[in-house]
Amino acid sequence: MITTVTLNPAIDREYFVAENKPREHQYLYTERDIKVSPGGKGLLSAINLKKIGHSDVQNIGFVGGRQGLFFEKMVQECGITTNYIFTESEIRNNIFIISRDPVTYTHYNDYTYKVEPDDVENLIKRFKRGIVDSDFIMISGSIPEGVNFSIYQRLIKICHTAGKEVYLHASGEVLNRSLSEGPKVVAPYFKHTNKILDKKIVSDEDYIWAGKKLQEEGAEYVMLPFHCDRLLFDRDGTIYQLSPNNFCLRNWLGAGEAYNAGFFDYVSRNGFDFLEANKYAGAAALAIAETKDIFLADRSMIEKKLANISVKKLEV
Repeated sequence: MITTVTLNPAIDREYFVAENKPREHQYLYTERDIKVSPGGKGLLSAINLKKIGHSDVQNIGFVGGRQGLFFEKMVQECGITTNYIFTESEIRNNIFIISRDPVTYTHYNDYTYKVEPDDVENLIKRFKRGIVDSDFIMISGSIPEGVNFSIYQRLIKICHTAGKEVYLHASGEVLNRSLSEGPKVVAPYFKHTNKILDKKIVSDEDYIWAGKKLQEEGAEYVMLPFHCDRLLFDRDGTIYQLSPNNFCLRNWLGAGEAYNAGFFDYVSRNGFDFLEANKYAGAAALAIAETKDIFLADRSMIEKKLANISVKKLEV
């Protein structure tokens, strides 16, 4: 079984328009111009893993309100085992507006979801039971209001006590506190703050510093977004740069989650090879980035893009 954790899920609503004009009403009449789907970093990866052939995938987290019931139904229709703590507060809604001429991408990220202390403790109990049969565990995304920044640290400790390794995709203080538990793979995201470990990341040297510092603080391997590329920090201290070549970017939404799913898929079928798993993950992300799709359809989408991914060793 593969387990993904999504504590701050959302309903994602995408609107494709000819031009995004402020202060003007726009009307959408066809289904192709509107997409409604379940969102949340760990969940999107779980759906991708299911679609490319993994039979037993579960998502653990919080959902809330009447919209939470709609959200769970969408997730179950994707074939994912749902293992949720239901809360009184309504689940979030994220809005994406994609314009064709000129090409623009506007994202309204809703952070109004809130959970109570009892919800958190119930989730901890559920998590301990839920990972018993899990071979791979991904903890991913932001946390809602009411959850302490130490939550991922607690979850990773539970995993390690059970003899299970963790892939962590997080940011901010919740990432900072998690590192002391030594997650095997850390993939930080930071576009909303431009900070890693409380430091502003601007120059190339900042990115190198951040990857090395994450390892110093406890991460075994680090996969760091670097513009359209990834910087890969191997356990032995070697640094690589992964790059997509000859591509046409159409869609950011879902590319990062496809990357995570591709990494898990490669490791589950071939064993842990850090560089090869990242090449495969990069191809998965590129497959999504060049389409309007959010999810991978099958492994062939990934395999077609492998030739467009290159990796070079950096001398730093």
